[in-house]
Amino acid sequence: MTSNPCVGGSTAGVAAKALAAGRLLRLSVLTSRLVSNSRWWLVAIVGVGLALRLWGIGWGLPGRTELHPDEHDYVLRYALCLTPAQLDPGFLNYPSFLMYLIAATFRGLSHIGLISGATWEAFLIGRLWSALFATATVLPVFMLARELGGSRRGALLASLWMALLPLSVWEAHVAVTDPLMTFWVAMTLWVSVRLVRTARLYDYLLAGACLGLATGSKYTAALAVIAVVVGAVVSVSRGRSWGQACGGLCAAGAMSILSAYAVAPYSFIRFEDLLSAMAFESHHVAGAHLGFSVPANGWQYHRYLYQVVAAWPFSFGLALYVSVLAGASWVLLTFSRRHLPVLAFAVLFFGVTGSWTFVPLRYSMPLLVVGVLYAGLWQGTLLDSRRRAVRIAGRAIILVTLAYTAVFSVQTTARYANETRMQAANWMDATLPRGGTLALYGWSRYVAIPSRPADYTITGGRDDRLVRRTEAGGLAELIEITSMHRDRHVRHGDVDWMAAYDQLGATNSPLEFVVRFESHFINKRFYERLDPMYAGYFVSPTIEFYRPRHHPVAVTIPPAVPPRFVSIAGM
Repeated sequence: MTSNPCVGGSTAGVAAKALAAGRLLRLSVLTSRLVSNSRWWLVAIVGVGLALRLWGIGWGLPGRTELHPDEHDYVLRYALCLTPAQLDPGFLNYPSFLMYLIAATFRGLSHIGLISGATWEAFLIGRLWSALFATATVLPVFMLARELGGSRRGALLASLWMALLPLSVWEAHVAVTDPLMTFWVAMTLWVSVRLVRTARLYDYLLAGACLGLATGSKYTAALAVIAVVVGAVVSVSRGRSWGQACGGLCAAGAMSILSAYAVAPYSFIRFEDLLSAMAFESHHVAGAHLGFSVPANGWQYHRYLYQVVAAWPFSFGLALYVSVLAGASWVLLTFSRRHLPVLAFAVLFFGVTGSWTFVPLRYSMPLLVVGVLYAGLWQGTLLDSRRRAVRIAGRAIILVTLAYTAVFSVQTTARYANETRMQAANWMDATLPRGGTLALYGWSRYVAIPSRPADYTITGGRDDRLVRRTEAGGLAELIEITSMHRDRHVRHGDVDWMAAYDQLGATNSPLEFVVRFESHFINKRFYERLDPMYAGYFVSPTIEFYRPRHHPVAVTIPPAVPPRFVSIAGM
């Protein structure tokens, strides 16, 4: 019997289509299971975030504990004074929560013999607390995204961006109050949005506890009270009574005071001193700080504008910032009342902190949490779209954002593992003969110092005007310059100082360039145009060495110095 080729071909085609459909179905089921099993994705994201924050966390230790001014002067200095018999830190400009955590851990581990009790170990412990809380912020971001009605995909994406968030990774390497405060602010926002849905007494008490712990971490976190209040008000519009809302807010207020008192008691006990400290800080954030305040020399150096066009692009990284802007536009266009607690906090917090002339990047950390939240939620809507073209575009946007942000976070975090001041110090130890003369220009914290400074004659100083004296030559065998001082003058357009620095290695100068230690990361020159201080923002500044032309000291590059961090003049 002769077979009909037409029928056979049709059967084969149907079978092939059925097989392809089966494969697509299995792939769809697998993808659905992976996405639905968000717990394991969340564990992986937390693991990535923790690894980034622990990488290079011992930078500068044990020898250079003073590299970060706030860590050394305002946290560890007072944490090391705390004992069971002395619980008053003696410093109220910062709340004592982080100081207590560091002191309790340091004293406890020393007592049981797990650490030696050396001072540098307390710095490491403080940084570990920062890293743990910065990593843990991934969890309330996920919960907040879900509470706002985001899909699992959107919530996981928001968590991923929080894990990779460059500024959060950087600040986790320092024992400062902002990572701790940011975690508790994120918790407060999550519970505040829950109030819209539940308005239970338990949630009011939890919101108050989180708000109190946030305020006990850093005083500006008290602004998050607006989220709790707005959450209560919106719950009334959804059927709750005003009496229930007012009672809940009273309970939340009482709990916040108790929680803040538990972790920062002397801010209450010495309330008059606290008011004096707050008056000082109010003047501090409104004052001029060379290299870290606005206005400066450029169109971007104005209050509010600086954060939007300079600080946030660098803090997020360019690719993630684009999604943050898109997410912010999306939430405003698809407005829902459940977003009001978060938006009210963001507006108030930016309104207050953006009005300050002192503009350290870390002051914006709670706002960055809101940014990654809406970036992830917006991207999640693209993946969940019914339109295939939108889903494809969403995947492309996510892949580009992931690739760029991962590279940017890794490269900028490498600055801690390969700190230029430590690299330069090792080079000096191997290069400059004992008894040699070294001129260091800049604040001692911002320059490289030999590990045995007593073996050398060290001159120079913090006053940049001393740089001019090098033009006479013969003052030292090596002259060291740090970008953390030079770029301050560049930022503020100080022509005289910039000219003095530029003359150091000029052809007609009595000095010649020897070696440079600097970090490199993607689009560094672009970020420097936003603000030259970003090139070495409290970590791995560019360190340059010069020597007199008529009295050259022999210099060599030891193999221990990574070549990508060094450039050297031909000799």
